[in-house]
Amino acid sequence: MTELDLALDHVGVAVSTLELAHDTYRKLGFTLTARSIHSGSREPGGLVVPWGSGNHCAMFEQGYLELIGITDPDLYTSVSGLLDMYQGTHIIALGVADSEQAFEVINARSGLVQPAAKLERMAPFGPNNSEQRLAQFRNVHTIREKVPEGRMIYIQHLTRDVLWQPHLLNHPNGAVAMAETAVCVPDRDATCERYTAMFGVEPTLHGADIAVYDLGNTKIYVLNEAGLGKWAPGVTPPTLPWVAGFGVRVKDLPATQAYLEGQGFEINKHPYPAIWLKPDAGLGVVLSFIQA
Repeated sequence: MTELDLALDHVGVAVSTLELAHDTYRKLGFTLTARSIHSGSREPGGLVVPWGSGNHCAMFEQGYLELIGITDPDLYTSVSGLLDMYQGTHIIALGVADSEQAFEVINARSGLVQPAAKLERMAPFGPNNSEQRLAQFRNVHTIREKVPEGRMIYIQHLTRDVLWQPHLLNHPNGAVAMAETAVCVPDRDATCERYTAMFGVEPTLHGADIAVYDLGNTKIYVLNEAGLGKWAPGVTPPTLPWVAGFGVRVKDLPATQAYLEGQGFEINKHPYPAIWLKPDAGLGVVLSFIQA
């Protein structure tokens, strides 16, 4: 069976207020897109209808960050359910070239995914946001009841040029790529059993508390509470399971640290060469910066 080439396409941070999230992440040094409103089908093969959610994105040379919030409480949105659990990182999206193939491969080896569904949104386009263009996607979602560790998606981009616009790729903090994400779970081994089936690779185990999936240019950490204490000392999960946060690669880590300290953020260091910020800095997110 054909294997999949997976990489971290984006992470989604559910926020209670898009305005606050916009201001917070700009202070963190991310260049953000103007607001875009979602539409999609609520089930595979369904009609595309307006949703009550929108986003701001930080686009990198590889991957992106999505800040997602409620824009119309009278319309359908999955964001309200996410916020009922906690504010912070929920969506882990892995890029695939063909969503239909991805469903077939991942479903055959795990039985943990649904067929591809359509998603689209009008996105601001051009240096001055003078145009609106349609961004389209096909997403294979995991079955939440079977995969409780976040909202995992396998995403096929149909209109990449609409999102990856050159003027959006420069960030004051030097971010250039999505690098990693981390989930904190009550049972590391049970989670790894599911992830190994979905990813098609075995993790590297670090003692009984930490497992790391290396997907080439992406790492996914699976931590129990003791592992979280080693990876980000002093951080307490608001619930379990919890997508603790994500990391981005930067051009010059010392320059990034100087920028963040200049903005008043307290810097912490990971056991590997990287720095991180406590969740209160990023609206519930352990945010890491790693030398590219």
